[in-house]
Amino acid sequence: MPRFSRFFSRYRHYDDISVSIQEHLEERIDELMDEGHTRVEAERMARREFGNATLFEERSREVWQWQIFESLLVDLKHIGRRLGRSPAFAITVVLTLAIGIGANTAVFSVLNSVLVRPLPYPDPQQLAAVRLIAPGAPGLAEFRDELRLSPSMYLTFAAHNRAFQSVGVWLPGTASVTGIARPEQVNTALITDGVLQTLNVPAAAGQWLTAADQNPRGAQRVMLSYGYWQRRFGGDPGVVGRTISVDSRSHEIAGVMPRGFRVVNYDFDLLVPLAFDPVKEPLSGFAFRGIARLRPDVTISQADADVARLLNVWMGSWTNGPGVDPYFFRTWKITPMLRPLKEQVVGSVGNVLWVVMATIGVVMLIACTNVANLLLVRADARQQELAVRSALGAGRWRIARELLLESVTLGVCGGAVGIGVAYAGLRLLTAIGPENLPRLSEISLDARSLAFTLILSVLSGLLFGSIPMLRYAPSRQAVPLIGAMRTASVSRERQRGRNLLVVAQVAMALVLLISAVLMIRTFNAMRKVDLGFSGPASLQLMRISIPETLVRDPQAVLRVQNNIQDKLAAMPGVSSAGFAVSVPMSGGEPAWDNIFIEGKKLSRRTTSHAPVQLRFPGLLPHHRNEDRCRARFHLDGHLRPETGGHGF
Repeated sequence: MPRFSRFFSRYRHYDDISVSIQEHLEERIDELMDEGHTRVEAERMARREFGNATLFEERSREVWQWQIFESLLVDLKHIGRRLGRSPAFAITVVLTLAIGIGANTAVFSVLNSVLVRPLPYPDPQQLAAVRLIAPGAPGLAEFRDELRLSPSMYLTFAAHNRAFQSVGVWLPGTASVTGIARPEQVNTALITDGVLQTLNVPAAAGQWLTAADQNPRGAQRVMLSYGYWQRRFGGDPGVVGRTISVDSRSHEIAGVMPRGFRVVNYDFDLLVPLAFDPVKEPLSGFAFRGIARLRPDVTISQADADVARLLNVWMGSWTNGPGVDPYFFRTWKITPMLRPLKEQVVGSVGNVLWVVMATIGVVMLIACTNVANLLLVRADARQQELAVRSALGAGRWRIARELLLESVTLGVCGGAVGIGVAYAGLRLLTAIGPENLPRLSEISLDARSLAFTLILSVLSGLLFGSIPMLRYAPSRQAVPLIGAMRTASVSRERQRGRNLLVVAQVAMALVLLISAVLMIRTFNAMRKVDLGFSGPASLQLMRISIPETLVRDPQAVLRVQNNIQDKLAAMPGVSSAGFAVSVPMSGGEPAWDNIFIEGKKLSRRTTSHAPVQLRFPGLLPHHRNEDRCRARFHLDGHLRPETGGHGF
């Protein structure tokens, strides 16, 4: 019979052994009584001949026993009864551990979801962020850290690269959707052909946008996110093929992306195709984010070398206009700096998460120290019991095992409650969490987080349980006698362990307190930073976009904007109002163009040295690439466009 099945039938075998021993004794007693002995004499003689029946029965049972396992079960029963007799102690310890373990589990889940877990795309190790730097760009400090791609760059890389399976560029934006219940402004992700192919996530319904959708004169189609599909259309599978109005232009719904799909780390409502006209695209217009899927045998460094080769092809194939030297951008020292897409998504938040993890680890140590002190007090009350057990033959390992098992049991119970604390904390984090935390929607408890909780629970139980174990599970000779306990209870030696734990707990709490005070001071100082303009608390911002499909005449757009400005300025409590394409601290995505002096013709030498740059955040997401804006500012305070830029 297999040992596993014998374990569950062991009690039947125990009874059989007891019955067999008793039958053997009865047979011998009957024989002795037949020889003329009385019943009492016969029983005494039979038991003397047989030996210690109890010892014989225990040794016979060992054949059917898992001794260590059964002994642990017995200890667990005793621990359960003991904790049941002191529920206040058990609840205090479990809740203390639940807070510490729950906080550590929550932070670990964030760290695991953001830093450890791979991106939710097929073969994510092949994905790369296509980015450049331009340390030589004059007066453009942010280009030294990152120079985004222009449409002409994308077209060059897509047509001539040797390192990518697919490549695309995208841009976040907003759009107005009308014709479906109430008008609504939604988040859009403008994408080129190659973005969906790079991410390689199949549509949940319908089909992807294709290269034909990139044609400015082709069919106008969009895709829905899963959330927007559920929220606005109720998950209707017949939505594919329907028409919606986006920025007053009809678009056919091509498909729906699956639940949880994001473009890199951007949560969108609509996927809108970007349509570039190769005939009209200039060299500049560095506003687009690039992503690519590397070929299986290509590394990041090899892809950098391939993109560096293509920069000369790009400058030789496109121009910024007549009389402008296309090789001027060599002075910018443009250098490819591709990196894995996961690093691009996570950014520098990893350092912050590790600091938070270390801080929460200190909180866990404080909780363990607190519980260890409680267990020392409890072990003091049990000292007489432990001394009696030692006198009756219980060895050091037997007593130490029970003390450790009790602490580990408390740790596991605290971990079980801590999972609930961590779950509630993560739900709260995802609901009100900071928008700049990458992969916020992916944060959850998974098998790795649960394994971390189990390991942390067991280790914490061993940690705070080892202190009373070392103190109260000495060798048998060192166990104090019962009569000596009253004098030993007030000795300085017995208080030394508790004092050390209190000192360690206060020291760690002091470190956390100082760190918290420094963080509060830093936060307060950041709130008082001079923003460079007066009255920041009274400054209110709003975004107005007038799609070209709605109002085509630039002069009509200008009149609408000036009317809005005048009406805003006339409102009670408004001291001034104005329009701007770039507002400090607005978080707008930077595009850029040139400012030319009105009425002055620039020479080739002047234009070749790239005059002043003007940023236009938010123009490209709404009006595609051909709707760039070059503006003139006049002293009457109104904005007069030279060409058709409508979004301000």
